[in-house]
Amino acid sequence: MFVAGHGNTQTKADIQSRLSAITAKREKIKELVTQGKSLDEIRAAVDPPPAQGKGGGRGPNLPSFTEVVYQELTAKKSA
Repeated sequence: MFVAGHGNTQTKADIQSRLSAITAKREKIKELVTQGKSLDEIRAAVDPPPAQGKGGGRGPNLPSFTEVVYQELTAKKSA
């Protein structure tokens, strides 16, 4: 059993499954960036729709995984 900083205990299989899902999502984002898709188009393709009727959400406004990967893949590289 593994205990994450936030959330429930997880098995090794749980962690491997999560890693596989995140790796697949990153590859899909990379594919869409290569096709010239915008961040909004990529969000629509890979992110689940927001939950209806959920309250709260007043914590810090941090970028999503999708946004971080998009920014990483589209950042201009300096020489």
